[in-house]
Amino acid sequence: MREFILKASKAFTKMFRLNDLPGAGRMDLVCRCVTNALWLSHALRRDIIFHAALEGPDRPPKILSFDGEKLVGVSLDERNIASNICIALEKGYNLRSNEEIELPSGIKIAKKSFEQLVKEKSKTTQLFYLHPKGKDIRKVEFTQNVCFILGDHLGLPSATEKLLKRFNAQKISLGKIEYLASNCVAICNYELDRILELS
Repeated sequence: MREFILKASKAFTKMFRLNDLPGAGRMDLVCRCVTNALWLSHALRRDIIFHAALEGPDRPPKILSFDGEKLVGVSLDERNIASNICIALEKGYNLRSNEEIELPSGIKIAKKSFEQLVKEKSKTTQLFYLHPKGKDIRKVEFTQNVCFILGDHLGLPSATEKLLKRFNAQKISLGKIEYLASNCVAICNYELDRILELS
């Protein structure tokens, strides 16, 4: 299984206007990451789960999870993804701590923090934190279950970096150039696809 966790520090946890995704705490960035994680040119990646840790107003924290194996009726354009996120946020607005709901679309929403999610994943997957000073991704040995962790346009604060170190997340790098978060997701997919083709 391949997973991604995006720490979206400003992304809204309430309904938002579809005509202003940037104004909803950069929900446009979240949608682009979802697209690059789950869609190929003519197919949906069924072996990937994308998690967005939403930490913006007004009911944080919330975890949105898009499971490629279960997704139904969700298309790759930003507006459609944003619309499905709005539905999930409405359904999960009053969730209590650690409660979760799975929608008919296959999207899950949980009242859970980024730290809780990372802690859970550390027990079953290899954790990788994308960082310019990390080990070259092409020199890393991957197991069957991997999880890539990345920040939004604001990056990850030092407290989060310490948290990831505590859970043994390995720093890996995509090179000296810093890419958009959505591009990083696509590059990680490409690199792991390449490994599978060569194995």
